[in-house]
Amino acid sequence: MKTKVLVVAGVVVVLGIAGAMLLLSGRKPEWTTSSPQALAEFNKGLDSFQKLYYREASQHFEKAVELDPSFPSAKRFVLATMQRPSTDPEVKKLIADLEKADLSKLTARERFLISYTLADFAKDPAKAQKVLQEYAAKSPNDPFALEALANRAAAQQDWPECRRLLTRLIEVAPNRVTAYNQLGYLEMGLGQFAQSEKMFETYRYIAPDQANPRDSLGELYILIGRYDDARRELEEALRIRPDFCASYEHLVTLALMEGRPEDARAAIDRAEKAEACPAYELKPMRCQLAVWVSFFATDWQGVWQAEKTACADDSEEFPVMKLWAALRTGRTADGEAIVAKAREDVAKMKAAPSRRYAEAILAHMEGALLLAQGRPTEAAERFRFADGGLAYRELSLGRFKLINRFVLARALQAAGSGDQADAVLAEAREVNAKFLDRLGALTAPLTPN
Repeated sequence: MKTKVLVVAGVVVVLGIAGAMLLLSGRKPEWTTSSPQALAEFNKGLDSFQKLYYREASQHFEKAVELDPSFPSAKRFVLATMQRPSTDPEVKKLIADLEKADLSKLTARERFLISYTLADFAKDPAKAQKVLQEYAAKSPNDPFALEALANRAAAQQDWPECRRLLTRLIEVAPNRVTAYNQLGYLEMGLGQFAQSEKMFETYRYIAPDQANPRDSLGELYILIGRYDDARRELEEALRIRPDFCASYEHLVTLALMEGRPEDARAAIDRAEKAEACPAYELKPMRCQLAVWVSFFATDWQGVWQAEKTACADDSEEFPVMKLWAALRTGRTADGEAIVAKAREDVAKMKAAPSRRYAEAILAHMEGALLLAQGRPTEAAERFRFADGGLAYRELSLGRFKLINRFVLARALQAAGSGDQADAVLAEAREVNAKFLDRLGALTAPLTPN
């Protein structure tokens, strides 16, 4: 499992030192609160957060805030566990509280985390980078700084720098075992799947009683078509932690990629029964189910309707499947509007670290529009640009990279470059031929509105 929102430093290490003991020793506490009880709850939250048990972590952080309403770091971590957009009312309230906090009374680390978080939610990448660089220059071995730097390097696809930072993180903070998880995703992103598997297995060996190592292995196995292995790891993750939402999400994706929609519905039902996922995470699962069932049935009208109903008001910035459905059902004006909106969204991102991924998705969407207009050579250029900006770094992006390579091959074929098309398709099939064999809907004839 990967965190879905790039909110600062990500995972943290347990401090294991009570506030009262710190005060008695004369050392300044690492977290600013006058309540030993609040600090104890906060530390429990950090322990859960490190394991990616966000609901449990949130409960501890919220309890810490209840015990000390003036505990800004606890509010910051409540915000980090939410994984919601900045427009959410609860998120807006927490941001307002942090904006009003007197940072001069906090430690340097706390000031960094809060300032970086606020810049991130304000969509001010330049300020966020400045805050991070200034803190990292003063505290180069701080685990929070190293992880934040690694996250930015990964978003920018600077893989050597990301590897260096994560390796250094393990050296200075051996308890930060999720660094092995991020190294696994790094290798996954590079298409080094055997190395990725070894790194995730190391993570599983170090943390055998945690759900996330199993979930990460399951995610890898889905991407590369080892579906039975994936199911085994995901079910073991849920045995360890029945409320681990990410594993239900991955079971839904696994079932759909296998062509077993009944299993996807069952996974959603299990998630609801276990109260494992909040409503805002269940909705994308239902959306995915509705869209992909119609897609695999080559029912583009059904895909369009699913996007308008099951996926209505979804926060997805780049609705790729909605675009393909518009183009395949003759809704040309709708398709052009979707692409125009995507261009606007990318322009607003300015220097955001994840802009390269957004540009790649936009290029794919532009390629789809060109292909529908009967301009395969130009479409192939945009799909190739998209391929260069995409990575297999997680399941959703990896699956999208496979789809993009599939349509790139089709565009090259239509443009008369058969040998290039065969090479591109062969590379994609080496990753997951089973999934590629189920993408025929993307080559189906256009239908009128």
